[in-house]
Amino acid sequence: MMDIFEILNYKLSEAKKFYFFDYFYVLLKSTQKFDDEERVFQNFQYLKEALNLGESRYKKIGSISDKITNKQLTRYKYTFQEVVEESQLLGIIHLENGKKIKLTELGNNLLSKYENSNPESFIEQLFFLIESKSYGFHYLISSLYKENPTNGGTLIFPIYSPLKLHFSKEDLLKNNKFIEYLNTLKTQLELDINNHLKKQINLHSANEDLIDRLVEIGLLTKEYDLINNDDYNLVLKRIRDYWLNHFLKNVYNFKLITSVSYFDLWTYRAKQIGLLNVTEFYPGVSGKMVYPTSILYGQIKAPEFRKLFEYPNEENLYLHDPKFNENFVSTLFESYLELKRSYSSYFVNLADLREIVCFKLKISYRKFVTHLDKAYELNLQGRLSISISLEADKLPSENAIYLKRDPIYILNKLKNIIAIELNTTRNE
Repeated sequence: MMDIFEILNYKLSEAKKFYFFDYFYVLLKSTQKFDDEERVFQNFQYLKEALNLGESRYKKIGSISDKITNKQLTRYKYTFQEVVEESQLLGIIHLENGKKIKLTELGNNLLSKYENSNPESFIEQLFFLIESKSYGFHYLISSLYKENPTNGGTLIFPIYSPLKLHFSKEDLLKNNKFIEYLNTLKTQLELDINNHLKKQINLHSANEDLIDRLVEIGLLTKEYDLINNDDYNLVLKRIRDYWLNHFLKNVYNFKLITSVSYFDLWTYRAKQIGLLNVTEFYPGVSGKMVYPTSILYGQIKAPEFRKLFEYPNEENLYLHDPKFNENFVSTLFESYLELKRSYSSYFVNLADLREIVCFKLKISYRKFVTHLDKAYELNLQGRLSISISLEADKLPSENAIYLKRDPIYILNKLKNIIAIELNTTRNE
């Protein structure tokens, strides 16, 4: 049997450190208006703020800043240089004399796709260019299926706060229970591995390594007490990061993605394309959940799969892209009933419902919105087997904060709570 990991020449470092594909548009648009690098950067900076693009994987909410600090400016310039460098690699811009940035014909074509109200085509074209250079998405999707073939490639990176494991802040700061928390966390992680992967993995030595590191860097005493109470959140972050990296490298065996930040970069880009879903908010799961909504295969003729890429090893990447049908409607209703059991009201959180439906049907968030749009339209016409009520309970804050969950717009209006019941007066 041929080893796909040996046949394809993976170059995952081709991707630079930014998440949103919108950054390519921001650079292309700025380069269309100006060619001097400093002017391009200034316009890049303005459009970045206008589109609420953050440096992290989350978009921002709020108005454009009147004043930008030196620290922000340094981050903006770093992001700008990363976008420029990757855009050069993809052949959508080229530099002249070191200071002039010009669009290539390919860059012009990409920009026109975005501006002709076709951002999905823009993203898929970028995906094609990136994949042709790196095969990075192939490595990501094939690795997910390889590590958990019995559950459709689903991987969970557990994250447990002390409170989640019944330890208060006072327990850790005043009652000398830091070591108890770490040992309880280790046991919980072993249970999670067994539940999700059906594997028995002993984490004792990894836990001891973590404790030793916390002592060595001066965060814990040799008696395992916190040295400085002000470092409480820092210690918890170190613990969380340690276990996330351990799961990535040692439990899930990602050899070519060497850090959680780079794993996030590839997964959140893949999410924008629709190749997988990644969420830290799946109901009942404490941690980050990643699963494919695409598949690698020789030839698939089923109409719900759309071919995105052909590889030299004779595999193809197919996006699961089903048309709207009754299966979506019934899954929506069943999932609503499941979720409603944990609510005391008729309405439930729409984003939570999206998580459950997307996981069951293995569809992207974008496909969920497209289908719910269609369902809601039929509902308003009285032609659906269920009756859907959608409301906007709480609007995002106007303050400049990060939006950690993708907003849901149904018929172009923001909605975040939903109620469903059977439609007993359906019009045919």
